[in-house]
Amino acid sequence: MATKINNLEYDAPLEVRNWRHPAEIVIVYEVENLTVYTVEVYMDGSKFGDNVGTAGVIFVNGKLVTFYSLKLHGHCSNNQAEQIAIIKTL
Repeated sequence: MATKINNLEYDAPLEVRNWRHPAEIVIVYEVENLTVYTVEVYMDGSKFGDNVGTAGVIFVNGKLVTFYSLKLHGHCSNNQAEQIAIIKTL
């Protein structure tokens, strides 16, 4: 599998430290207010002192399909809570 960065093509996958930052490659499209999405996913992680938690919810065609909330160990960081939210929801 080839990898292309700055118009240079590499014949092997790159190490993580050489990956481009997502902010450099993301394209954001503006949509109109009446756009209807069949699947909507919301998630969040938070930390306040030793209270750490994560939650997520999935709607399909506007109907709640599943949701969860988890209390995490107080040693977890906010970033870890956010990452767990993404993984758990996916």
